[in-house]
Amino acid sequence: MVKFADTLWLFTQEEFDQLPLWTTLISINGNTHTKGIDNFDYDTRYGCIAYGVRDPNNHPLAELFLTFRLRN
Repeated sequence: MVKFADTLWLFTQEEFDQLPLWTTLISINGNTHTKGIDNFDYDTRYGCIAYGVRDPNNHPLAELFLTFRLRN
């Protein structure tokens, strides 16, 4: 059974642009990438890029992620 905390929550390009530098993200391949250090592929599928976070409710940027959800 997949747990909520194990789900990878992907970002849209607009949401990604609002993330602060040095935010560590996980790719759909399971690799970690840091905004401001690593290069990102902005290929979009179904409105999302291939990068996100796990367990967004317990992430240090949870309040920012909540604003993303409220806008949708």
